Amino acid sequence: MEHQFYHGTSSIYLRSIKKYGLGGINPNIDYKLFELLRFMYELSELHLLDCEDYLLIRNTTKAMVFQESLEIKDGKDKGIHNFRHKNIYLSYGEYRAVTYATSTEYGSEILTRIIDLYRLLKNKVGQITIPSTINVINISMVESRQYFPILIGIDFINPQYLRTERGEPAEESLLEILIMKNLLDYKTFGEWIQLHNFELLRPIPQSELTFYKICYTGCARNHNLNWTNVRI
Repeated sequence: MEHQFYHGTSSIYLRSIKKYGLGGINPNIDYKLFELLRFMYELSELHLLDCEDYLLIRNTTKAMVFQESLEIKDGKDKGIHNFRHKNIYLSYGEYRAVTYATSTEYGSEILTRIIDLYRLLKNKVGQITIPSTINVINISMVESRQYFPILIGIDFINPQYLRTERGEPAEESLLEILIMKNLLDYKTFGEWIQLHNFELLRPIPQSELTFYKICYTGCARNHNLNWTNVRI
């Protein structure tokens, strides 16, 4: 199994992707996850400022709410991180897509963070009333169900429908990838390519997608992630 591009997500989105294609629906917009995250963030700022678990994720939550980049100065995650989620992103390397899918419980940083805040708030203040106008996805139902990570393979997409994470046209970056693939050994190229993500500018139909269930142990943060992909 080898594809040109990959996208890691969760089985929670499998039905809609098969119906509308990848990018046909953006859950953050169409399911009002941005609005729901802001609501949960504002509640957390009222009730969780004495909660250590919330303080650990407070800065990244704020970056997600305001769709900003965030510089983390220390630790394993040191560096500048992109918390802009308005479109779907594709990885050129399989490992990065698998890492995302297996480390993001609900296949989306936004939805996973919403669930994290929901659980912290329930533990602190009890029942939470969420306006139905922004609770399109039904958080209590989602939180109570089990999902599994999935990997989507894409064999080809016209570069004009992609751009880099820096907002630049993808053609130059893709050309660089082809050059480096010929210059670097397999292992070095495999590590280097993980740095390349591309923003998808138009939907990819279901007929051009290949779906896999990711069966895994360990996690990327502990450097012991192992996985196999089972086509579904």
